[in-house]
Amino acid sequence: MKFLTIAKQSIIALRANKLRSFFSILGIVIGVAAVVIILSMGQGLKGLVTNEMNAFGPNLLDVAVKIPGVSQTQSVASMVQGIKITTLKTKDIKDLKDPKAFPYIAAVNGQAIGQDWVVYGNKERRVLVYGCSPDYPKIVKTAKLASGRFFNDEENDSLAKVVVLGSNLANKLFDQENPLGKNVRLKGINFKVVGVLKPQGGMMSSAVMDMNEFVYVPLEATLKELLGIDYLMEMHIDVNDEKYIGRALSDVSRLLRRNHNITDPDKDDFEIFTMAEILKRVDQVSAILNLLLGFLAAISLLVGGIGIMNIMLVSVSERTREIGLRKSLGATANNILWQFLIESVVITGTGGIVGIIFGIAVSTLVGLVVRTQGLPDWPLTVSWLAVFGAFFLSAVIGLAFGVYPAKKAAQKSPMEALRYE
Repeated sequence: MKFLTIAKQSIIALRANKLRSFFSILGIVIGVAAVVIILSMGQGLKGLVTNEMNAFGPNLLDVAVKIPGVSQTQSVASMVQGIKITTLKTKDIKDLKDPKAFPYIAAVNGQAIGQDWVVYGNKERRVLVYGCSPDYPKIVKTAKLASGRFFNDEENDSLAKVVVLGSNLANKLFDQENPLGKNVRLKGINFKVVGVLKPQGGMMSSAVMDMNEFVYVPLEATLKELLGIDYLMEMHIDVNDEKYIGRALSDVSRLLRRNHNITDPDKDDFEIFTMAEILKRVDQVSAILNLLLGFLAAISLLVGGIGIMNIMLVSVSERTREIGLRKSLGATANNILWQFLIESVVITGTGGIVGIIFGIAVSTLVGLVVRTQGLPDWPLTVSWLAVFGAFFLSAVIGLAFGVYPAKKAAQKSPMEALRYE
């Protein structure tokens, strides 16, 4: 019997049980669509994080404090529990900005963050006070001024009471009023508004930490007037050229060890990360996350495959007399096997195609919604690896879970099948 004839009979059998075929296909559609959507969303999230990291430029060095003699992970866990490292000082910034010793360093930013109330007139907001160096806009490329200016080195060194406001904070405190030249109060101290930043999108404006709600204060004033401390939480260094990254790592480490009286590198109280290392960690986390989510989504495909096997077994039982009749008319066991196998593959193939189309449509729609709701850098990404992988997996499931019912049908005796009621 020709293959096309067998395939035609398979289609006729599926059409005869439309509702059963529909629900079988639906299970595969949901599984395939879930794989495509989840992995595409994971790809989009990775792209968003990468875009955000690129906003700092490829030549950034991030200097983070850590507990001497332990890994960064253990150090972070300990600091979450309340341990503080107080050895990173503003002197480190001043030394790093020496053009003779570090001619390849373009900018250095020190960071200290606290929380306080900012007051203007009868309005007040609980905000994050971001103490930073005048070089901050050179480090964070997305920090663009909408009006006014950023504070300078002289104002930072002299403890000048000036601030720059995030765009959302300026709108909430001043409405339509021009904030430049006005005074806001922090800890009862008047600070003059000298600038307002443009809105920063992407993860910079997330619900967890919206940098558009920050009040940016000169680092020295933040430490001495607002936080009452003399140490930094972090430093960022921008290198002129990528070719100087290796040299910068060595020179900066040497300077910090000298300033912090460290003779054994294993006892460093700091760790320096390059942008390449940060992006590598993002890739590793993204790969693990995608693998986990893809595995969870693939479980729904497996469930759909089990459902197909159950339905095909029921179909074999219901069509026992049909099988016997066909065998008595000359159909071989292989003809019967291929008919039921083709039915299974048609179900999973159709479900796979529909699931892919649905998954791509939903992924694109979700990407558009996310971009319009405050994350404009979210890439409209469809994971083609997920598309082809999901379709291949659905075909394999169709074959794997269709073999047993097909073999059971092929092995039926014609005489017993014809006597079946």
